[in-house]
Amino acid sequence: MQSIKLIRQSPFSAQQMFDLITDVERYDEFIPYCTAARVRKRCETEMLADLAIGYKMLRETYRSRIELEADPLTVTVHQVKGPFRHLFNQWVFEDTATGCNVHFELRFEFAVPLLRRIIEPIMNRVIERFVAAFEARALDIYG
Repeated sequence: MQSIKLIRQSPFSAQQMFDLITDVERYDEFIPYCTAARVRKRCETEMLADLAIGYKMLRETYRSRIELEADPLTVTVHQVKGPFRHLFNQWVFEDTATGCNVHFELRFEFAVPLLRRIIEPIMNRVIERFVAAFEARALDIYG
Protein backbone atom coordinates (compact mmCIF):
# COMPACT_ATOMS: atom_id res chain seq x y z
CA MET A 1 0.00 0.00 0.00
CA GLN A 2 1.29 3.45 -0.89
CA SER A 3 1.07 6.32 1.59
CA ILE A 4 1.53 10.06 1.04
CA LYS A 5 1.43 12.78 3.71
CA LEU A 6 1.73 16.52 3.12
CA ILE A 7 1.44 19.59 5.33
CA ARG A 8 0.85 22.94 3.68
CA GLN A 9 0.37 26.43 5.06
CA SER A 10 -2.45 28.42 3.52
CA PRO A 11 -3.16 32.14 3.85
CA PHE A 12 -6.87 31.30 4.04
CA SER A 13 -8.91 30.22 7.06
CA ALA A 14 -9.54 26.60 7.97
CA GLN A 15 -13.26 27.13 7.24
CA GLN A 16 -12.53 28.54 3.78
CA MET A 17 -10.30 25.58 2.91
CA PHE A 18 -12.82 23.11 4.35
CA ASP A 19 -15.56 24.69 2.20
CA LEU A 20 -13.33 24.45 -0.87
CA ILE A 21 -12.53 20.76 -0.31
CA THR A 22 -16.18 19.89 0.33
CA ASP A 23 -17.37 21.60 -2.88
CA VAL A 24 -17.08 18.24 -4.64
CA GLU A 25 -19.53 19.16 -7.43
CA ARG A 26 -16.94 21.58 -8.85
CA TYR A 27 -13.93 19.25 -8.82
CA ASP A 28 -14.12 18.63 -12.55
CA GLU A 29 -13.65 22.40 -13.11
CA PHE A 30 -10.16 22.53 -11.63
CA ILE A 31 -8.70 19.19 -10.52
CA PRO A 32 -6.31 17.55 -12.97
CA TYR A 33 -7.59 14.25 -14.33
CA CYS A 34 -11.09 14.71 -12.85
CA THR A 35 -13.52 14.47 -15.76
CA ALA A 36 -16.81 14.40 -13.81
CA ALA A 37 -18.02 14.88 -10.24
CA ARG A 38 -21.45 14.14 -8.81
CA VAL A 39 -22.72 14.23 -5.23
CA ARG A 40 -25.36 11.53 -4.86
CA LYS A 41 -26.26 12.27 -1.23
CA ARG A 42 -25.37 15.07 1.17
CA CYS A 43 -26.13 15.81 4.80
CA GLU A 44 -24.35 17.83 7.48
CA THR A 45 -21.88 15.09 8.39
CA GLU A 46 -21.55 12.96 5.27
CA MET A 47 -21.61 12.85 1.48
CA LEU A 48 -21.71 10.09 -1.09
CA ALA A 49 -19.98 11.16 -4.31
CA ASP A 50 -18.93 9.74 -7.67
CA LEU A 51 -15.75 10.95 -9.37
CA ALA A 52 -14.61 10.07 -12.87
CA ILE A 53 -10.85 10.17 -13.39
CA GLY A 54 -9.10 10.11 -16.75
CA TYR A 55 -5.38 9.80 -17.44
CA LYS A 56 -4.24 9.29 -21.02
CA MET A 57 -6.30 6.33 -22.24
CA LEU A 58 -7.36 5.17 -18.77
CA ARG A 59 -10.82 6.05 -17.45
CA GLU A 60 -12.12 5.02 -14.03
CA THR A 61 -15.08 6.01 -11.88
CA TYR A 62 -15.23 5.54 -8.16
CA ARG A 63 -17.75 6.20 -5.42
CA SER A 64 -16.67 7.57 -2.06
CA ARG A 65 -18.21 8.09 1.34
CA ILE A 66 -17.01 11.47 2.60
CA GLU A 67 -17.20 12.16 6.33
CA LEU A 68 -17.33 15.79 7.49
CA GLU A 69 -16.25 16.72 11.01
CA ALA A 70 -16.45 20.14 12.64
CA ASP A 71 -13.82 19.98 15.41
CA PRO A 72 -11.22 19.99 14.10
CA LEU A 73 -12.41 20.66 10.57
CA THR A 74 -11.76 17.32 8.89
CA VAL A 75 -12.74 15.65 5.62
CA THR A 76 -12.23 11.86 5.50
CA VAL A 77 -12.76 9.90 2.28
CA HIS A 78 -13.29 6.13 1.94
CA GLN A 79 -13.90 4.39 -1.38
CA VAL A 80 -17.24 2.56 -1.57
CA LYS A 81 -16.85 1.23 -5.11
CA GLY A 82 -14.09 1.59 -7.68
CA PRO A 83 -10.59 0.63 -8.82
CA PHE A 84 -8.91 0.60 -5.41
CA ARG A 85 -8.42 -2.33 -3.10
CA HIS A 86 -7.99 0.30 -0.39
CA LEU A 87 -8.46 4.09 -0.43
CA PHE A 88 -8.25 6.43 2.55
CA ASN A 89 -7.83 10.18 2.12
CA GLN A 90 -8.01 12.78 4.87
CA TRP A 91 -7.75 16.56 5.08
CA VAL A 92 -7.41 18.27 8.48
CA PHE A 93 -7.51 22.08 8.72
CA GLU A 94 -6.12 24.03 11.69
CA ASP A 95 -6.39 27.81 11.97
CA THR A 96 -3.16 29.73 12.57
CA ALA A 97 -2.43 33.43 13.08
CA THR A 98 -1.77 33.85 9.35
CA GLY A 99 -4.31 31.43 7.83
CA CYS A 100 -4.33 27.69 8.40
CA ASN A 101 -2.29 24.53 8.25
CA VAL A 102 -3.59 21.88 5.87
CA HIS A 103 -2.72 18.27 6.69
CA PHE A 104 -3.28 15.88 3.79
CA GLU A 105 -2.95 12.11 3.97
CA LEU A 106 -3.59 9.51 1.29
CA ARG A 107 -3.26 5.72 1.60
CA PHE A 108 -4.18 3.60 -1.37
CA GLU A 109 -3.71 0.37 -3.22
CA PHE A 110 -5.10 -0.32 -6.68
CA ALA A 111 -7.07 -3.53 -7.11
CA VAL A 112 -6.28 -3.71 -10.83
CA PRO A 113 -2.66 -4.75 -11.55
CA LEU A 114 -2.49 -2.67 -14.75
CA LEU A 115 -3.44 0.52 -12.88
CA ARG A 116 -0.95 -0.33 -10.16
CA ARG A 117 1.91 -0.61 -12.69
CA ILE A 118 0.96 2.54 -14.60
CA ILE A 119 -0.12 4.97 -11.89
CA GLU A 120 1.70 4.09 -8.66
CA PRO A 121 5.15 5.16 -9.97
CA ILE A 122 3.84 8.66 -10.80
CA MET A 123 1.40 9.06 -7.91
CA ASN A 124 3.56 11.52 -5.94
CA ARG A 125 3.57 13.90 -8.93
CA VAL A 126 -0.16 13.40 -9.42
CA ILE A 127 -0.84 14.28 -5.76
CA GLU A 128 1.42 17.36 -5.95
CA ARG A 129 -0.63 18.57 -8.94
CA PHE A 130 -3.85 17.69 -7.11
CA VAL A 131 -2.90 19.72 -4.02
CA ALA A 132 -1.56 22.59 -6.17
CA ALA A 133 -4.93 22.69 -7.96
CA PHE A 134 -6.71 23.23 -4.63
CA GLU A 135 -4.22 25.96 -3.69
CA ALA A 136 -4.78 27.72 -7.03
CA ARG A 137 -8.55 27.36 -6.65
CA ALA A 138 -8.38 28.94 -3.18
CA LEU A 139 -6.49 31.92 -4.67
CA ASP A 140 -9.10 32.25 -7.43
CA ILE A 141 -12.02 32.17 -5.00
CA TYR A 142 -10.67 33.87 -1.87
CA GLY A 143 -7.55 35.63 -3.23
